[in-house]
Amino acid sequence: MRNVSNKLKAGNPNLRFGLILLFILTFSCRANAPSMLEKVERLNLKTIDGNIKTYYAPGYKESAESTSNLLHKSMQFYEEHFDVWQSFALAVIDSGRWIKITQIPYGLPFVSGPPNIVCLPANSNNTLSEIILTAMEGHELHTQNEMTHEEIVNLFISLIGFHELGHIYADAYGINFPNKWIFEFAATYFAYFYLEQNFPGHSKIWMDVSEILAEELAPSHTSLNDFEEMYVRVGIKNYAWYQAVFMARVKEVYQQQGKEFLEKLKKHQWTSGSSSGYLNEMENISSGFTDWAQKYRLQEND
Repeated sequence: MRNVSNKLKAGNPNLRFGLILLFILTFSCRANAPSMLEKVERLNLKTIDGNIKTYYAPGYKESAESTSNLLHKSMQFYEEHFDVWQSFALAVIDSGRWIKITQIPYGLPFVSGPPNIVCLPANSNNTLSEIILTAMEGHELHTQNEMTHEEIVNLFISLIGFHELGHIYADAYGINFPNKWIFEFAATYFAYFYLEQNFPGHSKIWMDVSEILAEELAPSHTSLNDFEEMYVRVGIKNYAWYQAVFMARVKEVYQQQGKEFLEKLKKHQWTSGSSSGYLNEMENISSGFTDWAQKYRLQEND
């Protein structure tokens, strides 16, 4: 992980709060240790063959097929639009098997490798899903989408997996990330770009749930400085709030610039050394970042 992994310590108990913690393993696996893909293969899961090999726990074939269908265009899509190719596998895993391969809490999607594999929870019996379900109480997403709240949450968790995959493509595209929040923002942008182009209904659900989380979750920390300094240590609810707020801005920028924003981000040479400075540089790349920061109380004196 470019400028991030050296700031996260594996022995820190707060690592359980991360949504992208296994991304550390992408760049720090020991050469003689089994890869995450090998660990998944040892679980003797059922499989679905195709351009994305999919592993799934018994009883979750439908969920695995649904997620695989969402992802099946992605490798060709990113190659055509960004000239990058990243192969990966997919695993939909129940809690009993999950704990055999990772210390990341069940319910938090992650991507690991190489070889790259996206791991998703098979059901909503986990802490993150409970947080989202609670936040959605009183909202009518289930009637608007003709889905139960549980189905919406399961889909939303899968879409977080797209964000994790976005880290791989953002890095492969060659963007230089000066800090954590811009890295997170770019990963979500890559994922949202793909969904908008291929599955706009799902990107709308992702956006709708994110708007609810940004509204309903009461964060203890809101500044970009706190995100940089504490990262996942802000706690799972607060971390989810930050990601929802990033998502809100992703939609705005996408509507303004689409693919052009990522092209500008790749070419940009960073000159700042502070959160406010980086925010100003992002404002120059795409106007509206300053207003966004004020709306969500993201900016404070460095």
